[in-house]
Amino acid sequence: MAKQYFSRRNLNFMLKEVFHADDVTTHPYFSHLDAEAIDMIVDAAVQIADNIAAPIAEEMDRKQAEYENGGVTVHPRVKDYIKGLGDLGMIGAGAPMEVGGSQLPELVNSAAGFIFGAANNAITSYVGLTAGAARLIVSFGTEELKATYVTPMYEGRWQGTMCLTEPQAGSSLHYITSSATPTAQEGVYKIKGQKIYITCGDHDQTENVVHLYLAKIDGAPAGTKGISLFVVPKFRPENGQLVDNDVKTIGIYHKMGQKGAPAAHIQAGSDDNCFGYLVGQAHQGLSYMFQMMNEARLGVGMTGASIASAAYYAPSSTLRSAHKGKG
Repeated sequence: MAKQYFSRRNLNFMLKEVFHADDVTTHPYFSHLDAEAIDMIVDAAVQIADNIAAPIAEEMDRKQAEYENGGVTVHPRVKDYIKGLGDLGMIGAGAPMEVGGSQLPELVNSAAGFIFGAANNAITSYVGLTAGAARLIVSFGTEELKATYVTPMYEGRWQGTMCLTEPQAGSSLHYITSSATPTAQEGVYKIKGQKIYITCGDHDQTENVVHLYLAKIDGAPAGTKGISLFVVPKFRPENGQLVDNDVKTIGIYHKMGQKGAPAAHIQAGSDDNCFGYLVGQAHQGLSYMFQMMNEARLGVGMTGASIASAAYYAPSSTLRSAHKGKG
């Protein structure tokens, strides 16, 4: 490796001698894999991490994502990273093959995620959120939603997000006010509201952004029992074209350690032209969203391990430089 940020020897030990990753290939669902294939997947992850993610980690932190004139600019090599994982089938790594996934065991998928996170913590958010959002559509969306959104997300052409928090509600989803008004078309709603801290909620290295958005249908029960889940794209597909869906970015936040991944403040429906597409049943949105939230919790744990690994292998000169003049 050009720059060490994890130990391949230790990772191999964990995969092969502690968790016995090869054993999972005896199950019919994973029979397309063998020990050699698992090694090749880890090798591919190391290649992308070494050649794309790691070399720009410091630069992404120093030259943070920026918001200007309604648009968000991020490091141009973010696109290379997303496309690289899309081409390898690693965005949909854990998804079934019938929906365009690679049907990898979570153990192997997590090992790759650990490598990417150790190489460049900020860059992992882009693909991790897309994968989680696509899985949510696969699990609970209609066949039409799956056909429209999942493939471009797994290919790395469209970004995915999760939209929960609102300015007036903080972390309490009980108080969200984003609204969904039914239209004449079944399953299609007019969306209005704001969401904050939306990681990778907008940037210039993707064709589209697909928000998994919590809102309340007009007349819904109070509190969390009235929350529904919608697909709210930045650009909605219509007649083979992408049309502006009235989802505007009005600012971004810079999270410590993740300055290269913008956390957006978005506004939906300010011109009364934002459409959202119901996922699953009405008023069941929070229970659906917990699938992605629980996956994210596991991801946060892996992020901690990844950052610890990167810090352990960082040269002392790098650490001194990073803290120079900070007291």
